[in-house]
Amino acid sequence: MNFTFLNGAFLFAALAALLPLLIHLISRRRVSTVDFSSLRFLKELERKRIRRVRLRQILLLIVRSLIILAAALALARPTLKGTLAGGGAHARTSVAIVVDDSASMTRAPGGGDLLSEARAAAREIAGLLDDGDQAFLVAAGDPARAVLGEGTFSPDVLLEAVNAMEARDVGTDYSGAVDLALGLLGASRNLNRELYVLGDLQRTGWTRPAGDSSSQGVGVPEGGTEARGSDDGPRAYLLPFDGPTANLGLSSVDVERKHGGTAGLFSVTARVSSYDRRSGEVLVKLFVDGEQAGQAGINVERGASAVARFAVTVDESEWHEGWVELPPDALDADNRCFFVIPAARLTEVLLVRPDLAQGLDDADYIERALDPTTERRKFSVSVVPMNALSHQDDDRFPVVILADVGRLDDDAERWVRRHVVDGGGVFIVLGNRTDVRFWNAGLLPEVVGVEIRAPVERPEGVRIAPALQGHPLLDGLVFGERLIDDMVVRRAFDVRAASVEEVLELPGIGPALVLSRTVAGGAASDPALPRGEVAVLMTGIDPSWNDLPRSGFIVPLMHRLVERLSRASSRPASATVGEDLVAWLGESPAGRVEVDTPGGRTLTAELRPTGAPSAAVERVAERGIYRFHAGGRTAALGAVNVDPGESDLAAANRDEIEEFLSPLPQTFIERGARLEDEVLQARYGRELWRAFLYIALALLAVEMYLARPRFG
Repeated sequence: MNFTFLNGAFLFAALAALLPLLIHLISRRRVSTVDFSSLRFLKELERKRIRRVRLRQILLLIVRSLIILAAALALARPTLKGTLAGGGAHARTSVAIVVDDSASMTRAPGGGDLLSEARAAAREIAGLLDDGDQAFLVAAGDPARAVLGEGTFSPDVLLEAVNAMEARDVGTDYSGAVDLALGLLGASRNLNRELYVLGDLQRTGWTRPAGDSSSQGVGVPEGGTEARGSDDGPRAYLLPFDGPTANLGLSSVDVERKHGGTAGLFSVTARVSSYDRRSGEVLVKLFVDGEQAGQAGINVERGASAVARFAVTVDESEWHEGWVELPPDALDADNRCFFVIPAARLTEVLLVRPDLAQGLDDADYIERALDPTTERRKFSVSVVPMNALSHQDDDRFPVVILADVGRLDDDAERWVRRHVVDGGGVFIVLGNRTDVRFWNAGLLPEVVGVEIRAPVERPEGVRIAPALQGHPLLDGLVFGERLIDDMVVRRAFDVRAASVEEVLELPGIGPALVLSRTVAGGAASDPALPRGEVAVLMTGIDPSWNDLPRSGFIVPLMHRLVERLSRASSRPASATVGEDLVAWLGESPAGRVEVDTPGGRTLTAELRPTGAPSAAVERVAERGIYRFHAGGRTAALGAVNVDPGESDLAAANRDEIEEFLSPLPQTFIERGARLEDEVLQARYGRELWRAFLYIALALLAVEMYLARPRFG
């Protein structure tokens, strides 16, 4: 047992107890004594009475000093801590209740969902609070948020907030929620501070240890978690609510336009992941514009993933929406994954040629291949010399082609890097003018992941058809024609490709075409924008290098490459619940952009001033299809889905949680255990301020009695 003061600063007020003594000493009168013979007998008679008066004055002095001292001690909130502090009433308590309101809490193991059980436990915690106790409420759905961030001293307010909590289609962020709760408790001056975590304790929600300074929860007061490891730090109570964990989830759905065949043909690829579920066949259904467009049976091994592939034909002039659907299982929120098929748009292409080009060169062949009729049906090609590249509008061109420009000046190199980081595509053609030293100095190794070596000469030529056959870039094109079969490559740069997305390998030469999404330095300038893709052709588009310029095959090859590279900037908007949904509009809107949400509400989108013309909805709150309208037309569609990490329903084990919450003292309370017994046994301390206040009042009554006038 020990004695402490919760408001120790008020102990300085105890010095005021000396004021009555100082006043008494200052006010004492000093008089000279004059003897009168006639008063000698009267003085003798009053000696005893004066002695009583002095005694009463001394008592008054002591009582008044004690009154001030008792009042100061009451303000300092003296507290006894330990087992001898007594049972029953306890020192004031601050509690922070973390309730998981993520999608995984919608599981219903016994009829009622897990969130209903968590709300019932939160109401029980509220019943353990006394007058003067403070309560905070935090939601653990990603991102974590404070429902009662200012705290409340009213159990009714806490109960109302708890009852109003509903499950959201979001992931789980226990780490951020615990950080936020610890920050709120850190600002409390109450003796008892308790952290309650109510949820399924999903492992994917514990991403880092509590209080990790590198990634604190949103809204954590600065310095709020410093005391979590001290003797007076919070105590953590964990109330796990477990449900079924056997689950299938749609990890992703990819949509890609198929070329060379039927107009408007798209492939839809859905990845299905199994979590703690037995291996077996699964029926996957495809819906487009509200109607079923296909189904496929796939076999998914336990703990693995499998892919379901579909083909669908739509009108390319319009936007289309759809979803892929799985049968019902433990978690319904991840059984439907939404996607969007964009309307076809005219793609702006910036073609950069050497400054002093004369005669036919690579840029001429590429321009004619992309727009052979000059009618700009699919591509609008703008040709500029290299020295004009840095002055071009980056927002206008999804794809930039560097047609054997040799090298770039500093401004042009920065322009290209920024274009890739902002989501644009770049096609680099190496040829006669290539400055190997420049390209290897940083741009290609950092942005693409390749290093150029010496050119490889093959005078007899290497047939290109076997390498093209079956390559994903050229899927759907017809092979076997004599012109394609006889095409050969006579010269190409030998390169070392360390980490790239796709490689077109030519026997005897090496990589002839490399596609990569590697970007140096990590994230893009705006996390909401996708990284662009870069393609490098190691053989120049020149008759001395290969037969491409004289072959009709250059047209589909260039079309495929440019369409592939424009995929990032023309990709439909997509996000998970809780993220920003950013849609590219194609052209700057004349007025505001309105968005119809899946729930039927209409919002005004935020126009983004940087990058391509785009509009955003911040922190989307529901899954489904969002429709962007501008100028009375549908400008874009966006798909929002549940975080794929929420599909893994496995809970973290106790050792993992103890490590996350260390060094907080922790207590696990299982289903059926009496929460009241566990909590009240751990609470300790009795505040004595009321006792000192009563002492001060009693002394005040004594002072009034001693100081009353006396007659006779």
